Amino acid sequence: MWSGDDVNMDDEMSGNSNDSGEAAMEDDDQSCSSSSVTKLSTQFQLELNASSPSHNNPQSNPKVDNLVQLFKELSESEQCETFTRLLYETSMSNIRHLRHLIEPFFQRDFLSCLPIELGVQIVSHLEGTERIKLSHVSQNWKLVSEVDSNWRSICSKTVLSLPDPSNRIYGAWAATAVGQGVNIPDHCVMDNFSVTRMDKMLSKHGSVFARAPDKARFMRMLKIEKNWREKPIRGSCVLKGHEDHVITCMQIHDDLLVTGSDDNTLKVWSIDKGDVLFNLVGHTGGVWTSQISSCGRFIISGSTDRTVKVWSSSDGSLVHTLQGHTSTVRCMAMCKNILVTGSRDTTLRTWDVERGTCLSVLVGHQAAVRCVQFDGCLVVSGGYDFTVKIWSAKSGNCLKTLNGHTNRVYSLLFDRERAIVASGSLDTSIRVWDFRREDGKECISLLQGHTSLTSGMQLRGDILVSCNADSTVRVWNIYDGSCLFHLHGHRSAITSLQFFGDQIVATSSDDGTVKLWDIKKGQFIRDLVTLESGGNGGCIWRLCATPTLLACAVGSRNNTEETKIILLDFDSVYP
Repeated sequence: MWSGDDVNMDDEMSGNSNDSGEAAMEDDDQSCSSSSVTKLSTQFQLELNASSPSHNNPQSNPKVDNLVQLFKELSESEQCETFTRLLYETSMSNIRHLRHLIEPFFQRDFLSCLPIELGVQIVSHLEGTERIKLSHVSQNWKLVSEVDSNWRSICSKTVLSLPDPSNRIYGAWAATAVGQGVNIPDHCVMDNFSVTRMDKMLSKHGSVFARAPDKARFMRMLKIEKNWREKPIRGSCVLKGHEDHVITCMQIHDDLLVTGSDDNTLKVWSIDKGDVLFNLVGHTGGVWTSQISSCGRFIISGSTDRTVKVWSSSDGSLVHTLQGHTSTVRCMAMCKNILVTGSRDTTLRTWDVERGTCLSVLVGHQAAVRCVQFDGCLVVSGGYDFTVKIWSAKSGNCLKTLNGHTNRVYSLLFDRERAIVASGSLDTSIRVWDFRREDGKECISLLQGHTSLTSGMQLRGDILVSCNADSTVRVWNIYDGSCLFHLHGHRSAITSLQFFGDQIVATSSDDGTVKLWDIKKGQFIRDLVTLESGGNGGCIWRLCATPTLLACAVGSRNNTEETKIILLDFDSVYP
């Protein structure tokens, strides 16, 4: 990813030689190995001695000795005048020689002059990208910059949790790559890959990983982000299923992709194999919501048949049918083995998924429950009665009702640590609530600007990103209510959004496109998918993403586009 030749820096000797054993690191992770420290200190000292201007003095010459002695007797101003006049009297070859002698006096490899522990501490204050540049200055700087404890600390703050590099672009993916009717900008065609490149990509761990695993993690993350932003998309796969029906829900867990449809079924796919593993058949009505348990053992689905079904992800067998709701199960959220479901019957229910039992019934909404969030302790629900409610999952009691919306609530975000709830409504507004307040002023921000239904929201720190049926994306500050950016580009309602990291957002639309945005700069990056049927009925219903993969549920409501899932790969190997 990074390239550059080592630069040999000439150094002026100054001070005593470094003893890397004199300073002890307080943290074991920062101490590295004693052999590495000894190697660094010895190498630094040798380089300093070799590059000293006084090294290898020329043989003595009586005439020159006399001139030097006379020069020493001159005042500083007279010496300066002598230098100036001599420069004008000598040849260019001599001037070049003087330059070679003088330059080392103005160059100091300060990292080499310091104890190794202090150099490592200095480097620890640099950003990851600056450390990578530093490693290309010289071999000495490279060794200092690759101390893995420094990279471990920066990775814990900035690097997403990544799966091992995959080879999914070969085999089944190559055989089912996106074809006619779908445009993927700069899409890589497998036939154009040279054998050399394929062999390189199949090697998952490079030389950097062997020296500094956490640095390799950071560099891989940079490469993956670059793949999202600008590189040709390295692989695609088309999964065909659900005939001409709407894909209503979609989740990813490790290698599993689960899709639910209004055809009454769910399908469980292997992402790497590019094929269906199980068809989950049992509902007698359309599937409108689904979840995968955090452990990956269970797939849960809710349907218009008023039931919740629990399936085994290992073999597709039905484990439990949870009954109790008297109308469509429209939404669900899960934490560990506890499931919360919301229904058009106006209630929510909590369930123990492993036992298949109902734990409590949450009664209080006056109309259908449309959205729900759950963190294991508190349940937050939004309903067609224009309200947002906070519940105790343990007791089933309603702790607070948040009033303010003037139409149905369709979307929710919940940040338990800050006691923040964000709700999007058909009244075109987004409200941000601090539910700890008791003064009746729980609404701390009213985000206004959209002109239709908010179909999706994501929160990163103080920044909320919303997509709307008005075809726009807005970026907000949740505390002062300001709209930081108003992003245009889609030509129809936006159906879904997905974050990659903290800066990149992908959006899908009824116009048949998937677009990528930089929400920190407020800029459009590029189109990832464009359906040729877009504008004539072809649409992208929803997105689901991991750091290295984007899944797009594609279809139409007028049979102009075949129902399918398009998978795009953005992975990279470790350098």
